[in-house]
Amino acid sequence: MSEAMETAVLELRHVGKVFDAGKSTQFRAVHDVSLTVRRGECLGIVGESGCGKSTLARMITRLTDVSEGEVLLCGRDISALRGRALRNAYRDVQMVFQDPYSVFSPRTSVGTFLEDGLVYHGILRRREARQEAKRLMELVELPDELLDRFPHQLSGGQLQRVVIARAVSTRPKLVLLDEATSALDVSVQKQILKLLVELQRLYGLTYVLIGHDLAVVRTIAGRIAVMYAGAVVEELDAAELEAAMHPYTRMLLNSVFSIHDRGRKIIDLEEMRVSHGHGGAEGCPYRERCMFAGPVCAKRRPPLEEKRTGHSVACHNIRAVRVNEGQTGND
Repeated sequence: MSEAMETAVLELRHVGKVFDAGKSTQFRAVHDVSLTVRRGECLGIVGESGCGKSTLARMITRLTDVSEGEVLLCGRDISALRGRALRNAYRDVQMVFQDPYSVFSPRTSVGTFLEDGLVYHGILRRREARQEAKRLMELVELPDELLDRFPHQLSGGQLQRVVIARAVSTRPKLVLLDEATSALDVSVQKQILKLLVELQRLYGLTYVLIGHDLAVVRTIAGRIAVMYAGAVVEELDAAELEAAMHPYTRMLLNSVFSIHDRGRKIIDLEEMRVSHGHGGAEGCPYRERCMFAGPVCAKRRPPLEEKRTGHSVACHNIRAVRVNEGQTGND
């Protein structure tokens, strides 16, 4: 077994998701995604709203069933788990959502919220969980006096810290961060990102960070996977982003994707359906927006192929993109 396989926390093998769209039609939201996340690293998944990245996250956490493929956690396929086995898997895979208020019950105090996770997973008894909740608050740089307060009495940044505290409380093998900072102010966003980096250092956490803001994602991600219309179109090291080859990734790099653009939506669901097709149309889904599209792009979908070590791209016309960007070298 290779070293990469031995240290893999998450493996996605040809994962897909198909939804019923009514009138005997189907909509393929995620198409043939294969990714590997190694222990202690942070993989960033970026793309526009509607590209399928959040659906992918929900399949990894088993909040949404997988239609095709396998989701392996530390070598074990969790895509078909049910009952107690699924409950146990929830301890190992935790998720931090964009809106922290959506996670809380307005009648549940911060302390009870933290304690419940520890008790539910059988980690501690209720009496012991209270002391652990205090330690968790310190870990995320919040005073333990907030334990007796309710969600409406905390700011959005404070609540997101509490949610992160609960996520790491079970010592998960994987933490998914789905737009976890995009609803926060700029200064608060930076603080949360700094906290995530520190927690990763302390506990050796493995992250999958999902977002539309490439500038934010690359600040803590070691690798980037770019999604478009349900598929990964490019995967490369975050440090090598300027050498991106796919025209869509180049567009993202040249766009103003900042904290101030949250809510911006370049591609909507209807457009995604047209370009991606019900159940998967032939050809490249990006061709209608691509200035380099040729006849072959309408005939067959480009496979995700490694163009150089650690850098994979799904594009038929890489040479044309590279010439246009003033790059040289062989495919």
